[in-house]
Amino acid sequence: MRNPVVIERAERLHQVPLNRPLEHSRYLIRLAARGIEPIDLTTGSTDTPIRREAIERTFNAMTVADGTGGPGGPEDPTQAGWLAGAEFRRMFSNWFAYRFDVEIDPDVHVLPFAGAAAGPASVAMALVNPGETVLVPDPAHPAYRTSAVLANGQIQSYPLHGRNDFLPNLKQIEPRVASQAKLMYIGYPNDPTGAVADHSFFRELVDFARRHNIIVCHDATQHFLTYDGIEAPSLLQTPGAMNVGIELFSLSTLPGGVFRDLSVAVGNPSALAAMSQLTAHLHAPLLPGLQAAAAAEFPELNRHVEEAASKYQLRRDLMVSGLRDLGWNLRAPRGGPYLWLPVPPRYSSVRFSILLRKAGVFVVPGVYLGEFGEGYVRMAFNVNESQIQTVLERMDRLMSRFRLRKRAFPAVSLA
Repeated sequence: MRNPVVIERAERLHQVPLNRPLEHSRYLIRLAARGIEPIDLTTGSTDTPIRREAIERTFNAMTVADGTGGPGGPEDPTQAGWLAGAEFRRMFSNWFAYRFDVEIDPDVHVLPFAGAAAGPASVAMALVNPGETVLVPDPAHPAYRTSAVLANGQIQSYPLHGRNDFLPNLKQIEPRVASQAKLMYIGYPNDPTGAVADHSFFRELVDFARRHNIIVCHDATQHFLTYDGIEAPSLLQTPGAMNVGIELFSLSTLPGGVFRDLSVAVGNPSALAAMSQLTAHLHAPLLPGLQAAAAAEFPELNRHVEEAASKYQLRRDLMVSGLRDLGWNLRAPRGGPYLWLPVPPRYSSVRFSILLRKAGVFVVPGVYLGEFGEGYVRMAFNVNESQIQTVLERMDRLMSRFRLRKRAFPAVSLA
């Protein structure tokens, strides 16, 4: 063919972080050839075990809701789907009132949707016009920046520093920038730092948002993973938050492992209506049976959440104590499935992650998560205790081989 079609990527993709699956696969092949088992600490997905009861309940609920039979006989699938969605919203509202002492209307304040990653994108695309400013934390999950890019928004980053417990200093955001902002992303328990926000910060945030007419999207997808008896608050517990805020929850910690794609947005009715109008066209509809089965799990949700948090706290403690033994001066994360680890002096986050990768340990360089992520790597608690011990042993050998103890740790604090 003399004139092949030239496929050019959209300009917006130059602003979206690259995914490197091929590079990752090549390293896995090299490690396997050397007889090294790779340990991937790049993702923080929870590994709740799949229970037979949950699978059976989901199958039975889907059978009834889809109109194919079941204990009650054939039903109208449209009516069954509506009933399943209404029951799920009601059960979520009851749980929310019990958990946070905040009464919400299940018909206007709750919007279920599929996929935790779709939440931030749906908020931006439903609310942000081209050229409007979006405030994005740095460092942060790439989904916030990508969501602003997809909406053709103007990204304005604000830093998260350890000296401020990785909470944003709202006073340092220029009034000119704040007055131009339409949307602000935050997320606590925080990815990647493990920080947990408190009520005083949320009060300050709501005042800031009301003063500058900003919509706040609080990513609470890691809400259920908190440690040491800490209970993360909801943004919507703050007076006035319902006027400015949307909160995103993920039900991945529900038992049975079959609800991983089920998420919920809760908050301002006008914002949720805009999101609903968008998601009705862009996303596959939630299966009625999935919502019905998830609603049946809510009475036991708190017990299962405690079990998951206990398991992850054990992993966190093992990793933190092992790294302290190797010379790191660490504060344990208060929530979330990640450890935000400072790199040794004279190492960049990319260089240190490559060093670990050669030993078969895969982590995320902090600079991939933002300019202010430089100097850190992100490590997930997504492996069992035996694999964590293997990670520590490999890091111990690397540090001895490259003389990191002599060069860095006795003289320099990495806190």
